[in-house]
Amino acid sequence: MDGLKKVTFAERLHATFRRCPKWILTIVCLGVIGWLTLVPQPLGEEELPLFPGADKVAHGVMFFSLALCLFFDTLRSRGWRPLRLPLVAGLTLIAMLVGIGIECVQPSVGRGFEFWDMVADAFGAVLAGSLWTLIGGGLGITDGERQRLKPTATHPDSPDSSINKHDN
Repeated sequence: MDGLKKVTFAERLHATFRRCPKWILTIVCLGVIGWLTLVPQPLGEEELPLFPGADKVAHGVMFFSLALCLFFDTLRSRGWRPLRLPLVAGLTLIAMLVGIGIECVQPSVGRGFEFWDMVADAFGAVLAGSLWTLIGGGLGITDGERQRLKPTATHPDSPDSSINKHDN
């Protein structure tokens, strides 16, 4: 067991998403948000029994998710180098602008414009940006980890050598 290399969560995450197209999480998230917010009755004719303000919670969760997808996909596109605060702030602003844009477009597709939906969208995006800044940096890999992950003289198809094929 001494000969086995310990693989961190971040390294497993990198290996898992290496095969996925870049920006796929953001594209899927935007598609789901677009469908839920721009289709006149995305959940059908039936009204779901929800608590007061459930709509605002849903908006916050959607744009929290969009911001996280933007952060994660940007992290992947940058070779897993940690995102600095100005970039996180810019991506948070993009998520907020998507929420504002959707609210402005909704009246043209038979939905209503609601100021408080925009506030909930912005709150979700800012919460995601704040949490990413506080704890999300651990998903990137440091230069030391990058060096340690460089392919070794092992067989080219071994798990150890495949972790870093695209991260150099």
